[in-house]
Amino acid sequence: MTLFDKIYELTKKLSKALLKDMGFRDLDESDLFSEDAKNHIKQHLSEAEIKEHLELLNQIDKEKGWKQVENGISHYGKSKPKNRLSISPFYKIAAVVVLLISLSYITFNGHTNDSLLDQKQFNITVGTDKAILTLENGINVVLEKGKSYQSGIVQGNGERLEYSKTKGNYKTAFNYLTIPRGGQYQIILSDSTIVWLNADTKLKYPVNFVEGEPRNVELVYGEAYFEVSPSTKHQGSVFKVVTKMQEVEVIGTEFNIMAYNDEEHIYTTLVEGHVNVVVDNKKQQLRPGEQSILSTNSKDITKKQVNVDYDIAWIRGYFNFKEKPLKDIMKVLSRWYDVDISFAAHDLEKIKFSGLLNRKQNIEDILNGIKSTKFINAYEIKNKTITIK
Repeated sequence: MTLFDKIYELTKKLSKALLKDMGFRDLDESDLFSEDAKNHIKQHLSEAEIKEHLELLNQIDKEKGWKQVENGISHYGKSKPKNRLSISPFYKIAAVVVLLISLSYITFNGHTNDSLLDQKQFNITVGTDKAILTLENGINVVLEKGKSYQSGIVQGNGERLEYSKTKGNYKTAFNYLTIPRGGQYQIILSDSTIVWLNADTKLKYPVNFVEGEPRNVELVYGEAYFEVSPSTKHQGSVFKVVTKMQEVEVIGTEFNIMAYNDEEHIYTTLVEGHVNVVVDNKKQQLRPGEQSILSTNSKDITKKQVNVDYDIAWIRGYFNFKEKPLKDIMKVLSRWYDVDISFAAHDLEKIKFSGLLNRKQNIEDILNGIKSTKFINAYEIKNKTITIK
């Protein structure tokens, strides 16, 4: 049994024990951890800590009751949840536990004796809520966590920008919301559509939609998750998301688009409802759980069935990687932590990793975790550039 298998099995046992309030016997009997590590895990699996993490995972629906909690445990491994709304408390608890015990193993059982670097020394900080709002007249407004903003029909609380709907057919005015590297933000458009914007993303949108006409927005670049207000609430008007090479026609649904300038593909992942991905007047219809992949070089488009939880983990405050090449993982980290990453050898770029990581943790925890696997020998931080060796 591999180390991953052992951690996975312990995760299942601890998750069941936590749901049934049965204590930490399985952890105490485990030979994976030192006593210090075990104490660390117990302290961080307190009710308060679990609650904080579960808030990031949409928390347990209390109305479903403990009967369904038990059912979720008994059916574990027999079927997968259909979508994010049906994820059982067991899976949510397990996500918290596997993250904690994995990091604890790395911290207390690391394979190197290198002392941790002072992250502040290199000005590498965890991403936070921040954005730049560009108004119709070209004025830029800096939006930051903890600072409110209000002007006319738009107001913000430092984490989210919200537009109020106005009556009448006015001249269409456009705003831009730009999320820098190391940032994230949320916006509620005037039709009540909610959009989550990831780091290094730019969205163009009308200040007010005209009733009965198509509701068009443009994802100039980056990654965004859309929870679209149904067309039935807007005289049947379709919602469209335009990127540099495709259009996504929406009726009323939830989906994710990743369209970064430095990527060779545009990924559209459908969570609920249905959408049409249009490229050169050719349509590709997606059903829930499907993802379209558009090549930016050839314009070829394909689709496949995916587990959407990996693609939308970022809106819940997590990185979720499954057999991802290190090169792709580092691209994601570079945007969130606003750093440049290089590789001393090309072979390192192809190494694949899987893992669930909290976006609140500092980048050194992640780098030390990768280093402890011995797939890489070392990493070096100089200014804001990280070199993988």
